[in-house]
Amino acid sequence: MSEITLRYLGGAFIHGVPARDLTAEEAAQYGALIADQEAVTHTQMYEPVGQPAQAAQAPKGKQAAAPAAQEVSNG
Repeated sequence: MSEITLRYLGGAFIHGVPARDLTAEEAAQYGALIADQEAVTHTQMYEPVGQPAQAAQAPKGKQAAAPAAQEVSNG
């Protein structure tokens, strides 16, 4: 199975372009049409698949520290 390069976000579709995640080959094939249609409709339908978020890369067994609660005065 090929690596996913563009993730389908939904919300709209482009006639002739698969309404699903796209491989690198498909992204190259449909990329110009996707860019044109997203510009015309002002709707993002696909997003590039990037590196996982840093929180997801934390070593197993270690959780990210929760932000400290802020004290507020009640009066």
